Amino acid sequence: MNIIEFTPESLPKVPAMLLRAAVKSGQQAPAPQLPQLVLRCDGLTADSEKLDEYHDLLAWHRDDVHPAWLHCLALPLHLGLLLDKGFPFKVMGLVHMENHIRQFRPVSRHEKLSISCRFDKLRRHRLGWQFSLLTDVQVGTELVWQGRSVSLVRQGDLPRRNLPSTSANLPDGEHWHLDANLGRQYAKVSGDYNPIHLYPWSARFFGFKSQIIHGMWSKARCITALAPVLGGAFELGVSFRKPVFLPCDVSFHQQNDVDAGTFTLGSMDGKDLHLSGKYQSHPLAPLN
Repeated sequence: MNIIEFTPESLPKVPAMLLRAAVKSGQQAPAPQLPQLVLRCDGLTADSEKLDEYHDLLAWHRDDVHPAWLHCLALPLHLGLLLDKGFPFKVMGLVHMENHIRQFRPVSRHEKLSISCRFDKLRRHRLGWQFSLLTDVQVGTELVWQGRSVSLVRQGDLPRRNLPSTSANLPDGEHWHLDANLGRQYAKVSGDYNPIHLYPWSARFFGFKSQIIHGMWSKARCITALAPVLGGAFELGVSFRKPVFLPCDVSFHQQNDVDAGTFTLGSMDGKDLHLSGKYQSHPLAPLN
């Protein structure tokens, strides 16, 4: 396993990496393989100039760091993996299908963090290939947070997401209004300037009728709503379903049991399921 280490000062700049991602080509290989590579950065802190803006955008009013912010801190390392010459696929057009977090304790904004990222589990999917990115966050030798992002590499001229148009019959829940500029606001604080999230014209260039909100904003906002029942140590996973076109109103619904529960984010009329997830307090073991 090849390990490349960075300091906070030597981390590549995200805007330049996004430009490289836009033009990166894929390889033609019948049996693609992922690079055996770990990217690691020591000495990061969560307390960047964007953290308070991120918290405001997600209605997070606690002293500890929002659990999903650590995913944003890892973005340069994620992009570094995707831009590696050994990564066999194009970067633009990847579909974020699932995201999982395990937080073993809350993280404070001034703690020194070590973040490492690697590929995990490439497998065939009926629409192409599916792979995972695994992220570990440590304070010293203590593992405090883990994330897994599952993405789809589509192959061939297949429909974008062949989901049923019938009603999902979702229950009514907490109502949230999402402004047309929410994607641009989130991109500013997270660094994720994917064109499908910014403007109607830039989203249409990639086959969407309008801009869509980032899946990680949706997940992070659900975590905020669930914070009273999650506690400081939990695991939470989501599957991203239909895109959330901006502007719109959505409905968040949760169903809680003892130390566990499920939740959905859907359209106001209950017909479209945008996100579904489940959580459990007190995670037992690290992600594999």
